[in-house]
Formats: sequence, C-alpha cells, structure tokens
Amino acid sequence: MWYARCPTLTALGLIANRGILQREFLRENINVISVRENSTPAVRQGHLDHTLPNLIREADAATALWAYGLNGRSRLLALGATYHSVSVVVPQKSPLRSLHDLKGVRLSVPREAGSFSPARVRALRAWETITAFAGSGPEAVEFTNVVSDHPSVPFGDIARREIEALLGGQTDAAILYGAKGIELARAAGLRELHRFSAADIRHDDRLSGLIELRAVTVDDPFLEAEPYVVTRLLRQLSQAHQWAEVFPKEALNQIAIEGKVSADLASEAYGDLFVEGAQIGLEAFRLKQLSNLEQWLKTRGFISSDLSVGDWLRPDIIQSLLPAPAAGTRHTVGTALSSV
Repeated sequence: MWYARCPTLTALGLIANRGILQREFLRENINVISVRENSTPAVRQGHLDHTLPNLIREADAATALWAYGLNGRSRLLALGATYHSVSVVVPQKSPLRSLHDLKGVRLSVPREAGSFSPARVRALRAWETITAFAGSGPEAVEFTNVVSDHPSVPFGDIARREIEALLGGQTDAAILYGAKGIELARAAGLRELHRFSAADIRHDDRLSGLIELRAVTVDDPFLEAEPYVVTRLLRQLSQAHQWAEVFPKEALNQIAIEGKVSADLASEAYGDLFVEGAQIGLEAFRLKQLSNLEQWLKTRGFISSDLSVGDWLRPDIIQSLLPAPAAGTRHTVGTALSSV
C-alpha cells in the first residue's frame, strides 16, 4: 500500500510520522510504503495522476480533480482545508509599498515540468484572489513564468526559483506560502509587501482562494478489493485532529518536521488553526469549497468543462465511521458539487 501527502499539514502526515499506519497493519500481510521515500519516476508520476496501484493520497484537490478527469481511476473519500500564512514578497529596494501598487507589475507564476502544474494553479488562483482583494484585478498585471521542477519532486525548488527570479529582476513580486515561505523570505532578505495570516484566510470570505484544499483519494481498484482496509485507514485519518487537540505542541512539531522548518515558524504560519486544519470530512461546506475550485479550474481550462464528478465521491466510507444517529435523525453528507 502506497501513501502520499503534501509536505505541510495533513492528517496523513500526522499519523504517518507517529507510526500509526505501520502499527495498524502490523499483523497483516500489508506493506505500507511512502511515495516520498521512493525515487522511481513511475512511482512519483503515479501518485500525481493516480495510476499507482494501491494508493491513498492526501494532497492538493486541484491535482486530484485533474487526475480524475484524466483517467477516472481515483475515488474521493474526504476533504480537508489547510490554513497557513500567504506572503506577498518583493526585494528590499522595490518601489512597491502596498497591495494597491500591484498594477502594471510582473507577478511570478511557477511553471512546473509535465502536463499539469499544481504550483501554477495555486499561484494563479492566489494572485486572482489577492488582486481582487486589493481592488484591481488580474487584467492589470503581467504574469511571468518561472520554470521549476516536475511536481512529483518532493520539497522541490519552486520557491527558490521564484526568489532567484525576484532578486534577478525578472519579476517584481512573488507569493510564498506557509512556514517555509517565511523562512526563505527572511533568508533571502526579501520584504513582505503583505502577509495574510491563517486567521485572515479562515475568516474572510474574500480570501477563500488562498485556502489550500486537500483531497483524500484512493485508488478505486484498491478500494473495491480491500474496502475494510480503506475504512480502517480513513478511521485513523479522521482521528488525527483529536490527537492534535490533545497534544498541540507535539502536533506542531510533527507539522514542522513535514515542512522541514522550526516549530516556531510552524506556529507563526498556522497560528492556532492547525487543529481545525487537521480535520477531514465531506460536510456541505467542504463540498462547496470543492465546487468553487472545480468551477475555477473549468473556467480557466485546467480540466474539461464537461467533467462530471458525481461518481468520484464515496461518502459511504466516511459515513460508516459516524456514530449511529439518534431516533428521528439521520446523518447526511452535503451535495454542493455543481456536477453532482
């Protein structure tokens, strides 16, 4: 069984770093392997397009949607939302002084090798959100490509390439994310034009495009062959936030390990929203977030406009983990996706 996750906050990261996956299947003939620790190109690519057999993945929802449109092989088990800081950075001597100055300037947009670039999608959506927040719009700026690694490379050099382009004068402003972004900006002597905190992003609807939506997906043949194994996996993932709530200091340490940053930087980036961020589910508000992302991707041509994701959802797995409803009530999973 393969597992893959983002190098930031994920429920999968919180249980993997504590050996939960290995202990869950210790007495069974199930070998649990991290994609991150494997350098085989076919394995790395297979976790992006979901062609890797026996895979469970918790990572960006945009890539998960693209992969489903590509081959229909995955199934969506749950969604999560990561709230951490987003920093707009410029060189120290830049004439830009506020977000209102982001007009007629060159904004950095990564372009990863391969047929789909998650970092490009994230940056374009973030810039659209930020320029709208500042009262201008994407039509008032110039997007400048910054070529970087293939997206299957863990801890790639995207941010470093953007910083080099910024310091070299090829771009005027860039976006850096989370604790690693804060660390790299300080190391490079960059100036923060503006930092959106985790709390800003969580509580201001105008900043919803800065939320990093995560999708917990599973290889469909694996799900059909081993539904009990997948259910046990999802149960462990669903309990990750409870552990983080009881042991917040250790949870922050684990998040810092995932991102290869200090615990202090993790705390600065996530604030007190890492426990909430560790929660996963298929509630209506999460499906609404996914619907918004789906429509954005379709409008900009990243996925097919006629993609229907109704068959992608498998709400029955997470519903089976819920307590039995009291008499006269029943649990439901919202259906906010536009194409469901």
